[in-house]
Amino acid sequence: MLWMLLVYVIASNGYNGQPSLSSSFHGATFPTKEACEAAARTVSTYSTPGTDDIAKAGLITVCAPVLPPPPVPTPPKAAAEVPVYQSPFPPLPPPKRSSHK
Repeated sequence: MLWMLLVYVIASNGYNGQPSLSSSFHGATFPTKEACEAAARTVSTYSTPGTDDIAKAGLITVCAPVLPPPPVPTPPKAAAEVPVYQSPFPPLPPPKRSSHK
């Protein structure tokens, strides 16, 4: 099963600012949950040095399973042959030839 790293950003502007949560963005896809969690621990934010800003930001990382792709549809079967109607009665004998000349 594949695992997807989702990243959410939480930001607040000001001392009493209401925090807001961004919609997630897809960080990467990993073959195992352990690899996804290891990558999630390396995600970080940065701030420009020398700025005195009261805004605060944080990250939430989530490793979520990727839904497996839908199964490959089976090829359609060949159309079944329509059975030929068989009468329950024996076939009629061939017509007799007349001997008219």
